[in-house]
Amino acid sequence: MGVPDLIIDPALKYWVLVPISIALLVFALLRHTIAILTSPSPKLQPLAKFRELEGLKSAQVFKRNYWVLPKHDFINRQSLHVKRLTDGSLLAEDPNNEPQNPLDSNGMDGMMDMAKGQFGNMIAQTAMMSWVNFFFMGFVLMKLPFPLTLRFKQMLQNGVATDDLDVRWVSSISWYFIASMGLVSVMNVLFNDESMGEQLQQQMMLQGGQPPPMMLGAPKQDKVMLAEANDIRIISYESVLDGVEQRVVELYS
Repeated sequence: MGVPDLIIDPALKYWVLVPISIALLVFALLRHTIAILTSPSPKLQPLAKFRELEGLKSAQVFKRNYWVLPKHDFINRQSLHVKRLTDGSLLAEDPNNEPQNPLDSNGMDGMMDMAKGQFGNMIAQTAMMSWVNFFFMGFVLMKLPFPLTLRFKQMLQNGVATDDLDVRWVSSISWYFIASMGLVSVMNVLFNDESMGEQLQQQMMLQGGQPPPMMLGAPKQDKVMLAEANDIRIISYESVLDGVEQRVVELYS
């Protein structure tokens, strides 16, 4: 005997679905504003480090866009980048020096700021989840228009203890988690500012216990520059300007 399909009250859209979505958006805006107001003032970067980063970035831009240059410009820029990346003139620190201790004062200050941000995000997220659980627990909001396997049942029907319910139905708590994961793209679209979405994504990574990229082990800059120099050295020149006159004549003849 088949299980009869559910009939959803249209009022749930206005009293559950829309309030959760709006509350998540307002919550993301408040969290972003509080993070800006409480973030420490950025420290000035040393000139040598800035020159190192910009030199490496210039080499990477050349490697991606060399095909728009004439051949003589390509050869000159190729030799210049290879020379600057291999002779050590761009390095901000001597590669033979001992690596900086991550537990020094500067590193500890950064770790403390990160821990404070993670603690604040955890408290705010707990408060938001408690609000959703208290007011909207047990509601079924929508039905997805495409079939899914039973593996998605626990993810889409959290808070609804019904074994024989079609897996395509989405509960209110599950909608909260799905909308939370999609906030990054929504912030980028609504405000046309990728930095807001990136910052929100970093906050979500901290909240999930994942270390940010800057805390992960990274190769030394001299090794990175040597790798970039090797990539630039083996580039085979092929320009989009080759034979452009003949192509234009053939196009408009």
